[in-house]
Parts: sequence; C-alpha cells; structure tokens
Amino acid sequence: MASRGNKGLMVFVRVAVGLLVLAFVAYKVPWRDQLVWQAGDVSVTVPGTIEGDWKAEAIRFLPDRGTPAPAEWPESARRSWSEGRSLPLSREDTVFGGGRVKWEPGMPRAFSGMDSGPFVKAVLLFLFSFLIVVTRWWRLLAVAGCVTSWFNALRLTFLGMFFNLVMPGLTGGDVIKAVIVARENPERRADALVSVVVDRMLGMASLATVAAVVIVAVGSGFAELRVWVLGLLALGLVGLAVYASPAVRRRLPLTRLVDRLPLGDKLRKLDRAALTYLRHPLELSIAVALSLFNHVVIIVGVLHLGRAIGVDPAAVGLADYFIVVPVANIVSAVPVLPGGWGVGEAMYGGLFKTIGADPTLGVAVSILFRLTQLGFGLVGGLFLLVPGAQAAVREAEASVGES
Repeated sequence: MASRGNKGLMVFVRVAVGLLVLAFVAYKVPWRDQLVWQAGDVSVTVPGTIEGDWKAEAIRFLPDRGTPAPAEWPESARRSWSEGRSLPLSREDTVFGGGRVKWEPGMPRAFSGMDSGPFVKAVLLFLFSFLIVVTRWWRLLAVAGCVTSWFNALRLTFLGMFFNLVMPGLTGGDVIKAVIVARENPERRADALVSVVVDRMLGMASLATVAAVVIVAVGSGFAELRVWVLGLLALGLVGLAVYASPAVRRRLPLTRLVDRLPLGDKLRKLDRAALTYLRHPLELSIAVALSLFNHVVIIVGVLHLGRAIGVDPAAVGLADYFIVVPVANIVSAVPVLPGGWGVGEAMYGGLFKTIGADPTLGVAVSILFRLTQLGFGLVGGLFLLVPGAQAAVREAEASVGES
C-alpha cells in the first residue's frame, strides 16, 4: 500500500509540474493578434485584430480601443488610431514612423488559417517515420534472438506510443513494450529488454548527431546550443567506447562490482545481451542508418507543419528545422507530462525566438506536432481491444510494481 501511495504521489507531482509548465507557456503566448513597432531600442507591442489573411502581403490592423499610438508615428496614422479606424499595412513598406513594423497572429488565428495540404503531407511523413521505427526495432529483436513478426513489432510499438503519449502513469510505453516482449520470449528475457533500451538509445543518439552536424555546418546563430549538443554527443561516444572496449573493461573493476550487487546475476545477463549488438556491426549500422533517416523524415514533416501554420520559409529555413526539431525533441524526452507537453512548447517557442522568428508560431508548430503524435497514440489504444492485450499490460505493470 505504501508503494502504491508513493507511486500515486510521483504521478501527481509529474502532472502538477507539467501543468505548471503548460500554464507558463500559455501565459507567455499571445492569444490576441498584435502589432509590433520597433525603432532602435524602443519597441511597442499593441494588441488588436488583423483584418484579412495575416499571411498576405498587405492587411489592415484594428488596434484595441484605449491603446495609445506611438508618439513617433505620423499624425495621420495617430489620428486614425485614436478614431478607432484600422491601419493599412504592407510587408513591403517596412518603415513606419521611423521604425519597422510587423504583425503577428494570436494563437487562435494561427490555427484557424491552417493550410490542409502541407498538414496532410506532414501526417503521411510521420506515418512513414513510425513504420521506420517499427522496422528498426523488429531487426534489433531478430539480432537479439527474439524472432517475431513485423506485425507484432508494430502492435507493441503502437501500445508503447499509447502509454507514452496518452496515459499519465509512471509505467511508460517503453517499459510496457520491454516487459511484454520479454514475456513472449521467456528464454531470452534479458535480450528482449535490452532491445528496447538499445532502440531508444539509438533514437536519442541519432537526434543529437543530426543537431550537432547541422549546428557545426551553419556556423553561427546557435553558439550556446553548440556546446551542449556537441558535449552530449561526445559524452555518449566516450561512454560507448569505454563500454565496448575489452581492454578497458578488464582494467576497470566493473565485473567485480556487479558481482557484489544484489541483482548482479540479472545485470550480467543484461550486459551480455547489450554486447550482442557489438558483435553484429552490420545490423547495428543498419539500425543507425534507419534512425538517422527516421529523424530526417520527422524534421521534414515538422517543416510541413510550419508551412501549414504559416511560418515564413525565409524566417525559418530547412537548416533551422534541422536544429530546432532535434534539440526540442531531446529536451521533450524529459518525463514530465506524456508526450513532452509543456516542455516541448517552451523549447519550440524559445528556439524560434532565438532565430528571429515569431515564438507564437513555434509554439503552434509544437502543439500541432504533439497532436498528430497523440493521434497515433490513440490508434495504439485500439490494440488494447485485441484479446489478451489488457491482461498482458496488467501483468507488465504488476511486474514493474514488484521490481
């Protein structure tokens, strides 16, 4: 009972922290259209209503009543402003009253003007990405000696997405996948468990690799991120080299330390299972290639989400997405709310602001991305209707609780 109480408390804390992050993002995001005027160090943001298509080259902007116009503006513009008449604005005419003016949509307008064509392309790309992930894990299972059908790997991956993205419990989708596949391969339980861990690690390492390569290639603009991403990648490579080196393993007292631990026997089995992949460099290389290809597909999919929302390609180019998406998704992997809600929106908004784009659109892109992933997760819930699926999940959760 005490254990269940502690788990319930941890779930509550996670959800509370996640909701606080979401509330902070919602507070910072503008829900009304706004006009931004800047001259030197002076910047004025005025709420109001964009009349017409905000993505067009010319609009009319109706300011909220009672909002004073900047004193530096021409008299005619200030008079129209005070009389409550909308102002004609054009993207080509960037100079206004000695400063630069731009308009930004509020969150509701960003979604209401969404283009369905790029959105459909993004969903199809995400579906293709999901099939790549299934294939990668299916091959890793085969290397581990846990031979199963591709459809079974698809089923378990869908279930994993359901528990990762939909259910707010402590038992994540990766744990459910690992325990169920271990149950289906009782003679190779350690190998089955490690296949899930290796699959997840390959995904995260590939994300960091893509971000690192692009950050180095673009040179400037992401100096602060460069240190963290390259450091993370270097730390991972050093750790892998140390772990895979027989000479280092012989010199370090890791084996004796493991033998003294209460779960030493299980840890040795997991260690042997992990080393299996190092004895199959070709299959490991294929898995790495699939991981990199998978993230490229996801990044292009998010780019199409940006196009659907109305993100200006000149403001956020392809190279920017190759940095924003991996970095934001790595940080979103922090297990707060399911699917990275809150953390992901903060990261997308912050990174869009870093490159000089509208942070509201960054948050909108993140929300749309998570909604599409949530849709896939809900589809995964349908696999709970398969006979025996719910019993297997309950057994998996019970196994995790006992451990």
